[in-house]
Amino acid sequence: MASGSGVGTPISGPGAPFINAARTTNPCAISLARYAQIIGYDECAFFGIFYTGQEEYPCNSLWSEWQRQAIARALSQAQQMLEDFIRYPLCVTWISGQLDEDTDGRFVDEQPWCNNPIVTRWGYVLRGGVQANADLSLGEAVDLSDPDTAVIGPFAATITDTSEVRIYYPDGEREITPSRMTYSGGDLTIYVPRCRLLLESLLLTTGGNTGPDKADDSNFLTTVDVRRVYNDPTTHAQLMAPHACSIVCTVDGCTESSDDACIVVKQGVIGVISALRANNVDGTWTRTTTQCCNRYDRVRLNYMAGQKTLMPNTEDVIVRLAHSLMPTEPCGCDVIKLLWERDRFTPDILTRERLNAPFGTSDGAYFAYQWAKSNAIMRGRSF
Repeated sequence: MASGSGVGTPISGPGAPFINAARTTNPCAISLARYAQIIGYDECAFFGIFYTGQEEYPCNSLWSEWQRQAIARALSQAQQMLEDFIRYPLCVTWISGQLDEDTDGRFVDEQPWCNNPIVTRWGYVLRGGVQANADLSLGEAVDLSDPDTAVIGPFAATITDTSEVRIYYPDGEREITPSRMTYSGGDLTIYVPRCRLLLESLLLTTGGNTGPDKADDSNFLTTVDVRRVYNDPTTHAQLMAPHACSIVCTVDGCTESSDDACIVVKQGVIGVISALRANNVDGTWTRTTTQCCNRYDRVRLNYMAGQKTLMPNTEDVIVRLAHSLMPTEPCGCDVIKLLWERDRFTPDILTRERLNAPFGTSDGAYFAYQWAKSNAIMRGRSF
């Protein structure tokens, strides 16, 4: 077991979650565990795990991994569709100033430079910075002595908020959703419902009426990796000049120059900021007169944006739109099938607005479109 705060390594924006039958990075807005809660499904059955007495509950069919992946893909697609319409992330997301091989192009903000203020590509700007990762504890032991809730820790960690903490399968990228965390005196304790910790080797063995036994500790993880995902404020923006920067401002050669700039958030919700030439020394930004001939043509913006808390009505919108995107009904009881049928239903007579709705004509899609229209941010270029 290794523990400690670690040294943060800035990385690019999170991008779209990679999903296949073996591992999952849940959409950051709604996790699979939260989806099971929203639809009222027995959580252990949802994760394909059997326990004595489970048959007494009306929704007890065991989901398979591919069925969970189907809804995970739909939730991710629904979230993306809504975000592209309303123009702000539905959860905390890092926007990068430059496209590279690890960056989702949706979350890149490089734009022509004219002057301040600047309207960012995405709204709900929280602060300037880039996403960084640090290992808090790799191979941290999982206490399975409680039959329902596993406990990780307490162990020493340096964080500023528990929202920075992420839990993963050992040596992997499949994220585990905790039920709660406590942080006191520099010690972090994490609580995770047992059924969210099924061994990766057993994930593909569940479904229908068979599945691993909840009471058997050998079916569950004994260690996890705990990491910190946080904002690194040492990089904000770069003002780009299409020439080499020198005393004579040469225009020869195939190079370009840049000056660092700090981001000042003026109206975060609609994404109005200023990018001011500055240097960062030991975490402190200082304005500077250094300039590359003052002939910038582009600005690259790095910032943290999105809603920190997802309201229940927004969760309902994502779920209903996700159901409308699924061509086949999800696994489960009649209650779940009725929800899917409700969201997939399309009336025989449609208005012109509904026919032209961008998400589709079904009830779930149109419900999401009405919400998106009401919650999209309106922005202009004159302030």
